Amino acid sequence: MQRCLVILNQLDQTEVLLGMAAQTLSRIRGMRRIDVLAAREPPDQGLGRISFSDAQAQTLRTNQLEWADALHARFQHWLAQEYGSPADRLGKVEVNWLDPEITVDRIIAGYGKDADLLILGFPDSRDSPQKHLATRSAIFESGRPVLFVPPFWDQTSGDRVFMAWKDTPACRRAFFAARSLIGSAKAVEVAVSANDPLPMDILPGITATQKPLADTRNAGQALLDMANTFHADMLVMGGYQHNMLYSRLVGSVTDYILANPRVPVLLQH
Repeated sequence: MQRCLVILNQLDQTEVLLGMAAQTLSRIRGMRRIDVLAAREPPDQGLGRISFSDAQAQTLRTNQLEWADALHARFQHWLAQEYGSPADRLGKVEVNWLDPEITVDRIIAGYGKDADLLILGFPDSRDSPQKHLATRSAIFESGRPVLFVPPFWDQTSGDRVFMAWKDTPACRRAFFAARSLIGSAKAVEVAVSANDPLPMDILPGITATQKPLADTRNAGQALLDMANTFHADMLVMGGYQHNMLYSRLVGSVTDYILANPRVPVLLQH
Protein backbone atom coordinates (compact mmCIF):
# COMPACT_ATOMS: atom_id res chain seq x y z
CA MET A 1 0.00 0.00 0.00
CA GLN A 2 1.38 3.38 -1.01
CA ARG A 3 -1.58 5.74 -1.14
CA CYS A 4 -4.73 6.29 0.90
CA LEU A 5 -7.73 8.42 -0.01
CA VAL A 6 -9.61 10.14 2.82
CA ILE A 7 -13.15 11.11 1.82
CA LEU A 8 -14.44 13.88 4.08
CA ASN A 9 -18.09 14.59 4.77
CA GLN A 10 -19.26 15.84 8.16
CA LEU A 11 -17.33 18.83 9.49
CA ASP A 12 -17.19 17.48 13.05
CA GLN A 13 -15.53 14.26 11.90
CA THR A 14 -12.70 15.82 9.90
CA GLU A 15 -9.97 15.51 12.52
CA VAL A 16 -11.00 11.93 13.31
CA LEU A 17 -10.57 10.80 9.70
CA LEU A 18 -7.34 12.72 9.20
CA GLY A 19 -5.99 11.31 12.44
CA MET A 20 -6.75 7.80 11.24
CA ALA A 21 -4.91 8.55 8.00
CA ALA A 22 -1.85 9.63 9.98
CA GLN A 23 -2.01 6.44 12.05
CA THR A 24 -2.32 4.35 8.91
CA LEU A 25 0.69 6.10 7.41
CA SER A 26 2.77 5.24 10.47
CA ARG A 27 1.74 1.57 10.46
CA ILE A 28 2.09 0.67 6.80
CA ARG A 29 5.59 0.47 5.43
CA GLY A 30 5.74 2.13 2.04
CA MET A 31 2.69 4.35 2.55
CA ARG A 32 3.84 7.73 1.29
CA ARG A 33 0.79 9.64 0.12
CA ILE A 34 -2.48 10.88 1.57
CA ASP A 35 -5.11 12.41 -0.70
CA VAL A 36 -7.89 14.24 1.15
CA LEU A 37 -11.10 14.66 -0.85
CA ALA A 38 -13.98 17.02 -0.16
CA ALA A 39 -16.19 16.20 -3.13
CA ARG A 40 -18.57 19.03 -3.91
CA GLU A 41 -21.89 17.77 -5.27
CA PRO A 42 -23.06 19.06 -8.66
CA PRO A 43 -26.56 20.56 -8.28
CA ASP A 44 -28.10 18.07 -10.69
CA GLN A 45 -26.47 14.88 -9.41
CA GLY A 46 -28.97 12.13 -8.76
CA LEU A 47 -32.03 14.28 -9.46
CA GLY A 48 -33.20 12.51 -12.61
CA ARG A 49 -35.61 14.79 -14.48
CA ILE A 50 -35.74 17.43 -11.77
CA SER A 51 -33.90 20.59 -12.74
CA PHE A 52 -32.88 23.75 -10.93
CA SER A 53 -33.10 27.32 -12.05
CA ASP A 54 -29.79 29.09 -12.54
CA ALA A 55 -30.29 30.93 -9.24
CA GLN A 56 -31.02 27.71 -7.34
CA ALA A 57 -28.02 25.98 -8.88
CA GLN A 58 -25.79 28.89 -7.89
CA THR A 59 -27.09 28.79 -4.31
CA LEU A 60 -26.32 25.09 -4.05
CA ARG A 61 -22.85 25.59 -5.50
CA THR A 62 -22.20 28.41 -3.01
CA ASN A 63 -23.27 26.17 -0.13
CA GLN A 64 -20.98 23.40 -1.33
CA LEU A 65 -18.06 25.83 -1.64
CA GLU A 66 -18.65 27.07 1.92
CA TRP A 67 -18.76 23.47 3.13
CA ALA A 68 -15.49 22.63 1.35
CA ASP A 69 -13.82 25.81 2.65
CA ALA A 70 -14.77 24.91 6.24
CA LEU A 71 -13.30 21.44 5.79
CA HIS A 72 -10.18 22.92 4.23
CA ALA A 73 -9.61 25.19 7.22
CA ARG A 74 -9.68 22.18 9.55
CA PHE A 75 -7.44 20.26 7.16
CA GLN A 76 -4.85 23.07 7.16
CA HIS A 77 -4.88 23.21 10.96
CA TRP A 78 -4.41 19.45 11.21
CA LEU A 79 -1.64 19.46 8.60
CA ALA A 80 0.35 22.11 10.46
CA GLN A 81 -0.02 20.27 13.76
CA GLU A 82 0.74 16.82 12.37
CA TYR A 83 3.54 17.56 9.91
CA GLY A 84 4.73 21.11 10.57
CA SER A 85 5.66 23.58 7.86
CA PRO A 86 5.82 22.63 4.19
CA ALA A 87 9.61 22.60 4.40
CA ASP A 88 9.43 20.09 7.28
CA ARG A 89 7.23 17.76 5.22
CA LEU A 90 9.68 17.44 2.31
CA GLY A 91 10.84 13.85 1.99
CA LYS A 92 8.37 12.63 4.62
CA VAL A 93 4.87 12.41 3.23
CA GLU A 94 2.87 13.82 0.34
CA VAL A 95 -0.48 15.23 1.44
CA ASN A 96 -2.87 16.57 -1.19
CA TRP A 97 -6.09 18.55 -0.79
CA LEU A 98 -8.80 17.92 -3.42
CA ASP A 99 -12.18 19.70 -3.58
CA PRO A 100 -13.58 19.29 -7.11
CA GLU A 101 -17.22 19.51 -8.09
CA ILE A 102 -17.63 15.91 -9.09
CA THR A 103 -20.20 13.14 -9.52
CA VAL A 104 -20.09 9.94 -7.49
CA ASP A 105 -19.07 7.78 -10.42
CA ARG A 106 -16.12 10.08 -11.15
CA ILE A 107 -15.07 9.99 -7.48
CA ILE A 108 -14.64 6.24 -7.73
CA ALA A 109 -13.22 6.14 -11.26
CA GLY A 110 -10.92 9.14 -10.83
CA TYR A 111 -9.79 8.82 -7.22
CA GLY A 112 -11.00 5.65 -5.50
CA LYS A 113 -9.54 3.15 -7.94
CA ASP A 114 -6.15 4.90 -7.85
CA ALA A 115 -5.88 4.55 -4.06
CA ASP A 116 -4.76 1.48 -2.12
CA LEU A 117 -7.03 2.23 0.85
CA LEU A 118 -10.12 4.40 1.30
CA ILE A 119 -10.88 6.02 4.68
CA LEU A 120 -14.44 7.19 5.38
CA GLY A 121 -16.72 7.98 8.27
CA PHE A 122 -19.52 5.55 9.08
CA PRO A 123 -22.82 6.25 7.28
CA ASP A 124 -24.48 9.17 9.04
CA SER A 125 -28.16 10.15 9.17
CA ARG A 126 -27.10 13.70 8.24
CA ASP A 127 -25.56 12.52 4.96
CA SER A 128 -27.17 13.57 1.70
CA PRO A 129 -28.42 10.90 -0.74
CA GLN A 130 -25.34 11.55 -2.86
CA LYS A 131 -23.05 10.95 0.12
CA HIS A 132 -24.83 7.67 0.87
CA LEU A 133 -24.38 6.70 -2.76
CA ALA A 134 -20.68 7.53 -2.57
CA THR A 135 -20.30 5.23 0.44
CA ARG A 136 -21.98 2.35 -1.39
CA SER A 137 -19.89 3.01 -4.48
CA ALA A 138 -16.70 3.00 -2.43
CA ILE A 139 -17.60 -0.46 -1.16
CA PHE A 140 -19.04 -2.06 -4.26
CA GLU A 141 -17.28 -0.32 -7.15
CA SER A 142 -13.82 0.82 -6.07
CA GLY A 143 -12.33 -2.65 -5.70
CA ARG A 144 -10.37 -1.31 -2.71
CA PRO A 145 -10.47 -1.96 1.05
CA VAL A 146 -12.45 0.66 2.96
CA LEU A 147 -11.66 1.67 6.53
CA PHE A 148 -14.72 3.12 8.29
CA VAL A 149 -14.01 5.26 11.35
CA PRO A 150 -16.60 5.88 14.11
CA PRO A 151 -17.49 9.52 14.84
CA PHE A 152 -15.30 11.07 17.52
CA TRP A 153 -12.93 8.06 17.64
CA ASP A 154 -10.02 9.27 19.80
CA GLN A 155 -7.98 6.11 20.35
CA THR A 156 -5.18 4.37 18.54
CA SER A 157 -6.27 1.71 16.08
CA GLY A 158 -4.51 -1.45 14.99
CA ASP A 159 -2.99 -2.63 18.27
CA ARG A 160 -5.77 -5.12 19.07
CA VAL A 161 -7.35 -6.40 15.89
CA PHE A 162 -10.46 -8.57 15.80
CA MET A 163 -11.13 -10.39 12.52
CA ALA A 164 -14.28 -12.17 11.38
CA TRP A 165 -13.53 -15.14 9.17
CA LYS A 166 -15.87 -16.57 6.55
CA ASP A 167 -14.55 -18.47 3.56
CA THR A 168 -15.74 -16.11 0.84
CA PRO A 169 -13.81 -14.15 -1.81
CA ALA A 170 -14.70 -10.87 -0.06
CA CYS A 171 -13.34 -12.05 3.27
CA ARG A 172 -10.15 -13.39 1.70
CA ARG A 173 -9.60 -10.01 0.06
CA ALA A 174 -10.22 -8.22 3.36
CA PHE A 175 -7.78 -10.44 5.24
CA PHE A 176 -5.17 -9.94 2.51
CA ALA A 177 -5.61 -6.15 2.65
CA ALA A 178 -5.36 -6.21 6.46
CA ARG A 179 -1.91 -7.81 6.46
CA SER A 180 -0.24 -4.46 5.90
CA LEU A 181 -2.10 -2.93 8.84
CA ILE A 182 -1.88 -5.69 11.43
CA GLY A 183 1.77 -6.67 11.08
CA SER A 184 2.60 -4.52 14.13
CA ALA A 185 -0.53 -5.44 16.12
CA LYS A 186 -0.02 -6.49 19.74
CA ALA A 187 -2.85 -9.04 19.62
CA VAL A 188 -5.02 -10.53 16.88
CA GLU A 189 -8.18 -12.57 17.46
CA VAL A 190 -10.22 -14.29 14.75
CA ALA A 191 -13.87 -15.34 15.04
CA VAL A 192 -14.51 -18.64 13.26
CA SER A 193 -17.50 -20.93 12.96
CA ALA A 194 -17.35 -24.69 13.46
CA ASN A 195 -18.11 -25.36 9.81
CA ASP A 196 -15.72 -22.77 8.41
CA PRO A 197 -12.17 -23.27 9.77
CA LEU A 198 -9.46 -20.68 9.30
CA PRO A 199 -6.96 -21.65 6.55
CA MET A 200 -3.42 -22.02 7.82
CA ASP A 201 -2.01 -19.76 5.12
CA ILE A 202 -4.45 -16.85 5.34
CA LEU A 203 -2.42 -14.80 7.87
CA PRO A 204 1.23 -15.67 7.21
CA GLY A 205 3.62 -14.52 9.90
CA ILE A 206 0.82 -13.37 12.22
CA THR A 207 -0.02 -15.14 15.46
CA ALA A 208 -3.79 -15.11 15.93
CA THR A 209 -6.05 -16.57 18.61
CA GLN A 210 -9.17 -18.26 17.26
CA LYS A 211 -12.53 -17.85 18.98
CA PRO A 212 -15.73 -19.71 18.05
CA LEU A 213 -18.65 -17.65 16.79
CA ALA A 214 -21.47 -19.24 18.76
CA ASP A 215 -24.47 -17.04 17.94
CA THR A 216 -25.03 -17.08 14.20
CA ARG A 217 -28.65 -15.89 14.43
CA ASN A 218 -27.51 -12.32 15.02
CA ALA A 219 -23.97 -12.55 13.77
CA GLY A 220 -23.54 -8.77 13.56
CA GLN A 221 -24.23 -8.20 17.25
CA ALA A 222 -22.25 -11.30 18.19
CA LEU A 223 -19.20 -9.96 16.37
CA LEU A 224 -19.53 -6.56 18.03
CA ASP A 225 -19.85 -8.22 21.44
CA MET A 226 -16.78 -10.38 20.80
CA ALA A 227 -14.79 -7.37 19.58
CA ASN A 228 -15.79 -5.46 22.72
CA THR A 229 -14.79 -8.34 25.01
CA PHE A 230 -11.43 -8.49 23.23
CA HIS A 231 -11.07 -4.69 23.64
CA ALA A 232 -10.48 -4.48 19.90
CA ASP A 233 -9.50 -1.21 18.27
CA MET A 234 -10.16 -2.52 14.76
CA LEU A 235 -12.54 -5.03 13.19
CA VAL A 236 -11.67 -6.71 9.87
CA MET A 237 -14.33 -8.44 7.79
CA GLY A 238 -15.50 -9.19 4.27
CA GLY A 239 -18.09 -6.64 3.21
CA TYR A 240 -21.40 -7.85 1.80
CA GLN A 241 -21.22 -11.49 0.76
CA HIS A 242 -23.96 -10.87 -1.82
CA ASN A 243 -24.61 -8.07 -4.29
CA MET A 244 -26.08 -4.68 -3.39
CA LEU A 245 -29.67 -5.54 -4.37
CA TYR A 246 -29.72 -8.72 -2.28
CA SER A 247 -28.32 -6.87 0.73
CA ARG A 248 -30.96 -4.15 0.44
CA LEU A 249 -33.76 -6.70 0.28
CA VAL A 250 -32.78 -9.02 3.12
CA GLY A 251 -30.20 -7.06 5.10
CA SER A 252 -26.73 -8.27 6.00
CA VAL A 253 -24.17 -8.53 8.75
CA THR A 254 -22.27 -5.68 7.09
CA ASP A 255 -25.32 -3.39 7.23
CA TYR A 256 -25.70 -4.16 10.93
CA ILE A 257 -22.05 -3.40 11.67
CA LEU A 258 -22.13 -0.14 9.70
CA ALA A 259 -25.32 0.94 11.50
CA ASN A 260 -23.63 0.45 14.89
CA PRO A 261 -20.31 2.34 14.85
CA ARG A 262 -18.38 1.00 17.83
CA VAL A 263 -14.87 0.42 16.44
CA PRO A 264 -13.03 1.16 13.16
CA VAL A 265 -14.00 -1.43 10.55
CA LEU A 266 -11.81 -2.49 7.64
CA LEU A 267 -13.87 -4.26 5.02
CA GLN A 268 -13.67 -5.20 1.38
CA HIS A 269 -16.36 -6.46 -0.95
